[in-house]
Amino acid sequence: MILTCDNCGFIFSQAEETDQCPDCGKHLARPADEAEQEEFATRMAELTRAEHADRPRSPTLEDSEISMLNSFSFRVPATALHINSTIIVDVVVEYGENPADRTELAGNAWARQEGGTTGSFLMAVHLPIKQGETPKEQVDRIFAALNGSGASQSQLSQFILEQLNRSVSR
Repeated sequence: MILTCDNCGFIFSQAEETDQCPDCGKHLARPADEAEQEEFATRMAELTRAEHADRPRSPTLEDSEISMLNSFSFRVPATALHINSTIIVDVVVEYGENPADRTELAGNAWARQEGGTTGSFLMAVHLPIKQGETPKEQVDRIFAALNGSGASQSQLSQFILEQLNRSVSR
């Protein structure tokens, strides 16, 4: 309910009707007329806009920065890691120029059991950018870095063992 004080002219909102003004304390408050209600609504809208102007605005889809990533994938059978299982892992690597360090090629490797719906992060790869390098050459370097890395093989083995444990616990 919107009320107006006939003593001081204060326009205010109250859940229940009262005759006492919260501003001056006089018992001269009454229901606001149409013009006073419009004035109150206008002031409240201005206050709301002013409050939101001070706060950082949440980004919208139009504010999003678009990054172009490249990707490649490959399959790894558990037996390639000396694990006695028929599990096959799909590995997807997303890569591109590191926005934080433009001299670096960065990639993230993700694993998903063949036919599975959930992927898991395996590891990140960071390599220096080579000027004039083709996407194929970048893929070859990233793949070689993953293939030659004991950490990536360890992460893949751990992922497969987790998948085996999940299937046993079901």
